[in-house]
Amino acid sequence: MTKHEKELIAVLEADIQKWEFVARYFEHSVNEIELMGGKKISGRDFALGLYHQVAEHHALIGKVKNG
Repeated sequence: MTKHEKELIAVLEADIQKWEFVARYFEHSVNEIELMGGKKISGRDFALGLYHQVAEHHALIGKVKNG
């Protein structure tokens, strides 16, 4: 694995930790969010979107590690 690949993985892993923290906050502490355009969703639904982003980061890490 190249130096740049290792750096990319480190950045993605740090992002994963941040997004998981934010997702847990919205999932457990926010009842409803008003998005741009006036649409409202639950904190749990917003968290699900963040968890999806986390899963994409995990998949990208797997691709980088496996070449």
